[in-house]
Amino acid sequence: MPTNKVSIVPVHLEPTPSKPSTDRAPLKPICVIQANQLKVSFYHGVKNHVIQTVMQELMKNDS
Repeated sequence: MPTNKVSIVPVHLEPTPSKPSTDRAPLKPICVIQANQLKVSFYHGVKNHVIQTVMQELMKNDS
């Protein structure tokens, strides 16, 4: 069974701003995970435990 390498990239999560932004610039992901045919993007405001859960599931299902 072939083994595919998964790249894990460290990220820095910034605190939520106190007031909502009024400009409508395109959203930029704060974290992108790519593995095999999968690409998962996380955007500002995502909770740390959501990223951790997704990473755990990807690692569990990678074997």
